[in-house]
Amino acid sequence: MARPKQMVKRSDVEVAKARRTCKFTRAEIKKGTVCLVIYEGPRNRFCYSRETALQMITLARERLTEIEQQLAGPTAC
Repeated sequence: MARPKQMVKRSDVEVAKARRTCKFTRAEIKKGTVCLVIYEGPRNRFCYSRETALQMITLARERLTEIEQQLAGPTAC
């Protein structure tokens, strides 16, 4: 039996070893700062500042809750 598809992309929380730039705000992420890294492919990785990452998590949580409610509702397929 096949495994269910993963909805969440590969991501890690890292401490920046060098200066990075937030993909969303273009703000500087200084060396030694915690940031979120999302991998879009084997060579594509995007860094997000802590503040942006927390906003992204909140939005994702809301969207997943909405999807779960729609699937659990009486009109689900």
